[in-house]
Amino acid sequence: MRILLIGHGCAPDSGSEPGITWNWAANLAGMHDVWVITHAYFRPLIEEYLARKSIPRLRFAYTERLGWWDPLRLPSTRWIRLHYHFWQKRVLQMAKELDAEHDFHLIHHVGWGTVSAPPLLWRLNKPFVWGPIGGGQTTPWRLLGSYGRSLPGEFLRTLRVLLLPYSPALRRAASQAAAILAANHETANILQRVDATAPQLFADVGVPPHLLKEPPPPRPTEGPFTVFWAARLEARKGISLCLDVARQVSDPNIRFVIAGDGPLASSARRQSSRLGLANRVTFLGPRPWREIQALNRSAHVFLFTSIRDTLGTATLEALAGGAPVICIDHHGVGAHLPKEAAVKVPVGSARKVAATMACAIEELAADRSRLAAMSRAARRYAETVTWDRRSAAMQAHYAAAVERWRRSQQSQGPAELTASPTALPSPADQQ
Repeated sequence: MRILLIGHGCAPDSGSEPGITWNWAANLAGMHDVWVITHAYFRPLIEEYLARKSIPRLRFAYTERLGWWDPLRLPSTRWIRLHYHFWQKRVLQMAKELDAEHDFHLIHHVGWGTVSAPPLLWRLNKPFVWGPIGGGQTTPWRLLGSYGRSLPGEFLRTLRVLLLPYSPALRRAASQAAAILAANHETANILQRVDATAPQLFADVGVPPHLLKEPPPPRPTEGPFTVFWAARLEARKGISLCLDVARQVSDPNIRFVIAGDGPLASSARRQSSRLGLANRVTFLGPRPWREIQALNRSAHVFLFTSIRDTLGTATLEALAGGAPVICIDHHGVGAHLPKEAAVKVPVGSARKVAATMACAIEELAADRSRLAAMSRAARRYAETVTWDRRSAAMQAHYAAAVERWRRSQQSQGPAELTASPTALPSPADQQ
């Protein structure tokens, strides 16, 4: 098939949204002719990679700055939501022009993967796949205290999510999608309320296969125990909760390594000092993606304290490195991570969650045989969610989307059908 893929950010060897879009694009291009619309900021990284490793069936179209008034100045994400609103309109125009030239069989929007920003691509009158998307999750009220000064903004976001089922834009996009995929149950519930076409639960992230080429080194059976935390240092990622966990761990052989940068970087260091953790917590600052993967392979466990997250690329990458995950049992990690490879702590107050996580860390540090078993289970699970497997699984959704779109066109009169002459391959041809 000829597929048009849309993602605002797209970059090889990256995490978060740029990495998600890239991995969908690169892996789908092994089965289809794929065109990608993405922001021009990522063009140098993409072209440098493709100069080294050609992907013949993958092509890119880049959106330049929207105008002199465009407030976005990447890599800063200030004003990005305002930018994205107008960016979607630019994408629709570019998609129309590309479709007129290439006559796509299917349109797939992957980024941003949020239910709060419904795309306009259903207007192309082609089979439209949306997702996997998240954004329907909200912070449990007992954990709202973790936001500090940013609490008013989180209250407003929660209110916006609660009002999403009444959004005409969401209702129109969801009802027009030939297939829609939700990354967690919270988002699926919102989509069901707007009469979306049978939203399917499907993780929005995967594991790059090359992370599994070599088995992770065995963790030492005694001695220092490393807890790794990697994310943007912001309130919703739970950096304050992470430090509270470190405070409640009494074993002096347990060390915490924190990688990342963000608006709370300075305050996190001050909090660590105030709690007397200077000798037990190491702040690495921002680190390249490849170095993060090396740290995943050496850490004993990965601590994921996000109090609001769709799923989190970092969790699957940690499992690929053989590091079991300790997380809160909600949102994407609650829906997807297996109990054999993750300790999922019940939602409660911040104090209760921190105490339970600290206890789980100390238990694994004391029982290295259980840790080794969880490490093996982590690796086995990671092997089932590689990007090539996720892309292969997507083919069934593509086939269903094409068939559903066909039926919807057949239910229209001949006049409407003549307006959409695209000859689509049969579902069998798409395998």
